[in-house]
Amino acid sequence: MKNAMTIFKKEFYRVMSDRRLIFTAILLPGLAIYVMYSFMGNAIGNEVEDIQEHTIILYQENMPDDITTLVNNSEYDIEIHDFNEMSFDDIKDRILQGQIDLLVRFPADFETSIENYETSEVPEVYTYYNPGEKYSSNAYGVFGGILRTYRNSVSLDRFGDDVYVFYTDLTNEDHVIMDEEKATGQGFASLMPMLIIMFLFSGAMSIGPDSIAGEKERGTIATLLVTPIKRSELAIGKVISLSLIALMSAASSFVGIMLSLPRLMQGQELDTNIYGLSEYLMLFGVLLATVLVIVGLVSMISAYAKSIKEASMLILPLYFVSIIVGVSTMFSGEASANLWVYLVPIYSSVNMLISVLTFEVVPLHFLLMVVSSVLYVGILIYIINKLFQSEKVMFSK
Repeated sequence: MKNAMTIFKKEFYRVMSDRRLIFTAILLPGLAIYVMYSFMGNAIGNEVEDIQEHTIILYQENMPDDITTLVNNSEYDIEIHDFNEMSFDDIKDRILQGQIDLLVRFPADFETSIENYETSEVPEVYTYYNPGEKYSSNAYGVFGGILRTYRNSVSLDRFGDDVYVFYTDLTNEDHVIMDEEKATGQGFASLMPMLIIMFLFSGAMSIGPDSIAGEKERGTIATLLVTPIKRSELAIGKVISLSLIALMSAASSFVGIMLSLPRLMQGQELDTNIYGLSEYLMLFGVLLATVLVIVGLVSMISAYAKSIKEASMLILPLYFVSIIVGVSTMFSGEASANLWVYLVPIYSSVNMLISVLTFEVVPLHFLLMVVSSVLYVGILIYIINKLFQSEKVMFSK
C-alpha cells in the first residue's frame, strides 16, 4: 500500500499544483451552479413580479355593477374599457397581438336572468383571451376568480346558509397532520440525489480520462508501468486520488446549490438546518461509497480507451444512465423498500440518499449499499489491474 499512496500523492499533487485544473475541476462546477440557479431564481421572480405589476386591459360588454365593483377592488390593476369603443374583430385582433388582455361579454339580460332564475335560462358569459400571452392568461385566471366570487355571492343570497350542503374543516384547525422536517426533506429528496450523482460523474469525467487515457496517449504511462510497483497498487492509487478530487468537485457543486437555493425558491420557507450530524455523516458515507464506484468505472474505461477522446465518448453513456436513474426517483418521494435495490450500483446510492434526506434510513439498507459498493470497487480495481498488465491494451495506438 506504500506504493499506492505514492501514486495517490503524485496524482493528487498533479491536480492541486495546477491552478487551471483546480478552477475547472473543483471551483468552477459550484460557481457555475450558483450563478445559473441564482439567475434562474431572479428571472422567475422578475417574471412573476412583471405579471403582477402589469395593468390588465379588460374590454367588457354589459358587465353588471356588482362585478365591476369586484374588479375595481381586485388586488390587480385592471383598466376597464367599453366593448363599443371598437369592433369585435378589432378587439380579437388586438388580443391576438397582445395589446388587449381580455374581452368579457355578458348577455344584455344577465342581471334579470340571475334575479328570475326560477323561470329564466341560465345565462352564459363569453370570455376571449390569448393563452399564448402571459398577461392575457393571467387576466383570464384573475377574472375567473372574480366570477367565482360573484357566483358564490349570488348563491348565498338565494339560499342563505342552505347553499352549503356541508362544511369541510371550517372549525378544525388541526386537520393538517404533517412532519415538517420530513416534508422539507422530501423537497430536497426530489432533486438532490439526481444532482449529486450528476456532479460526482462530472467531477470524475473531468479528471479521469486525462489521468489514465491521457497518460497512455502521451506515452507517460510506460514510465509508471516499468517501475517496480504492483499494477494493483497503481490502480488503487489512481482510483483513490481521482475519488478525492471528484468528491471535492461534488462538494463544490453541493455548496453552490445550497447557497443558491434561497434565490431559486424566491422567498419560500426552506429550512436547511433540519439535518443533524448523523445525517451528514451518512450522506458522506453514501457519497464516498458512490464516488469510489463511479471513479472505478471511469478509470476502467479510461484504461481500456486509447485516447482521451475515446474515453470521454465511452463514459458518456454511463453518464446518461446515471441521469436517467436520478430522474426515475425524482417524483416518487420515497426510497425503495426492496433489499435487492441496495445491491445495484448507483441506483442503490440514489435510494439511500432519498432515505437519508427524508429521515427514513433502514440500517440494513445502508449496510447493503456500502458493502456492495466496496465489493464493486474491488472488482473494478481487479479489472483495472488486469488492463494495466495487458501490454496490448496499455500500448495500443
